[in-house]
Amino acid sequence: MPKKPLREQVIVVTGASSGVGRAIARAAGERGARIVLAARGEDGLNAAVEEIERTGSEALAVAGDLAEREQNEELVRRSLERFGRIDTFVANAIVTVYAEVEQLEPDELRRVMDVNFFGVAYGYWAALSALKESHGTFLHVSSALAYRGIPLQAAYCSSKAAARTFLESARVELQKHGHDVAISLVLPGAINTPQFDRDRQKLGKQPQPVPPIYQPEPYAEAVLRCAEKPIRELPVSWGAQKLLWGQKLSPRTGDWMLRRIGWKKQHTGEDKPVDSPDNLFETLAGDPGAHGRFDAQAKRSTAWTRLRLLIPKR
Repeated sequence: MPKKPLREQVIVVTGASSGVGRAIARAAGERGARIVLAARGEDGLNAAVEEIERTGSEALAVAGDLAEREQNEELVRRSLERFGRIDTFVANAIVTVYAEVEQLEPDELRRVMDVNFFGVAYGYWAALSALKESHGTFLHVSSALAYRGIPLQAAYCSSKAAARTFLESARVELQKHGHDVAISLVLPGAINTPQFDRDRQKLGKQPQPVPPIYQPEPYAEAVLRCAEKPIRELPVSWGAQKLLWGQKLSPRTGDWMLRRIGWKKQHTGEDKPVDSPDNLFETLAGDPGAHGRFDAQAKRSTAWTRLRLLIPKR
C-alpha cells in the first residue's frame, strides 16, 4: 500500500553524517520532508542539517552511538518530541573491518555486529510503536552481501545477513497481526562513500568498493521511492542483481571467481598503514560529506534501478 508523499513525512535516518545516509537526508529535505539525522559524528551531522535547512525543510540532529539500545530509544523520543510522529525509519549506520577471518579479533567482530545488526534491531524496537501509529515504513539499507559472503568482509557480510533475516521474521509477524507497517530492504552494490578512508583494514592497502562503482545519490533515490511505495527488497544496481542471481544459480562459480579476484578488486593497490585512524570504535573528526575518493570512476545513475522501479513489489 502506498504511504504518504515525502513532503508530508517525518523521516529518521541513521548514519546520516556521511555517505548514503547523508544523500538520503539531503534528497528527502529537497522534497519537503522533515528529517531527523542520527550518527556519532557531530561535525558531519551539523553540516548535513545546514544543507537540509538551506532547502527550506526542517531538520534535527541527534548525536549518539546507535549500537546502544538506549541511544535508539533517545533518538525516537527526541524525534517524537520535535515532530510528533515518525513515518519512515531508515536504518543505515554501518562500520566494517577489512580482514581475513583469521585476522579478526573478537572485539572487532562484536563491534561490527553491534552496529550493523543490533543497531538495526534496536532501531526497529524503538520505532515500532510510532510506526504502527503512523502506518509507516521501517527501511533498512542492507547489501547484496547479505546473501553472499566474500573474502575480507566476513564481519560485514555476517552482520547484514543477520539483519536481513531478523527483518524477514518481523515482516511476517506484522502481517500476521494485521499491522500496516511495511519493511523494505534496499540492497546496494558498490558505492562511492567516505567509508573506505575510515574503515579499519588489515590489508596494508587502500580499500575500495568493487567496481562498477555508483555515487550515493541513486541509492538515496531508491530509498525514498521505497518510503513512498514500499518494495520488499530492491537491488540497486545491475552488479548487485548479478551477485544475487549468481548465488542462487551457482555458488561454486562464485567461490571460483572470488578466489581469482576477490582480494585485488577490494583495494586500489596503494599502500596504507594498517594502524591508520579508523571509525570502528570511535568517530573521526571532521565533515566527511556524502562522496568518497572515487568520484572519477563512479556512475551517477543506474539503469537497472530505473527499470526495476517500473515493476514494484510489496
